[in-house]
Amino acid sequence: MLGPWQRQSPAPLRARVEASIKEGVGLNKQEWIFPAPLQPDDLASLGEAVVEWSRVRAGESRRPHGIDQCALALACAHPGGVPLASTTFGVFRPIELYAEDGIPERVSAFLEGLPLPTLNAAGEPVRFAAALFSWGDVARATLFADD
Repeated sequence: MLGPWQRQSPAPLRARVEASIKEGVGLNKQEWIFPAPLQPDDLASLGEAVVEWSRVRAGESRRPHGIDQCALALACAHPGGVPLASTTFGVFRPIELYAEDGIPERVSAFLEGLPLPTLNAAGEPVRFAAALFSWGDVARATLFADD
């Protein structure tokens, strides 16, 4: 009688969310490779590029019923090597990509705080990778798939 209004049990919903995440729904990735030796200006310009990329990706993400939370992670390594540094910025709303003392300043602080001697020690290029995850995309693919 309740049809589409009938409440779903949590187990199938959890399974759909987990499957969606495993399929990569909501995950956006980007990388930048800088030749050695890196300079402080390289890290400053990379910070601007990461923030701009994040803004574009967050702007393209789905926001069903106001679900717009994102998560951002950054890492760097010599190509094929172990990570030299990584960080996450937790779950945030896209507006924080424009706020003073928000994500842009935190991204810049992380990148500009990296020790250049360590990054340049091997004399190899350094690969910086970013991953932006959208909970709204996952919600659209699972909770609101029929909307």
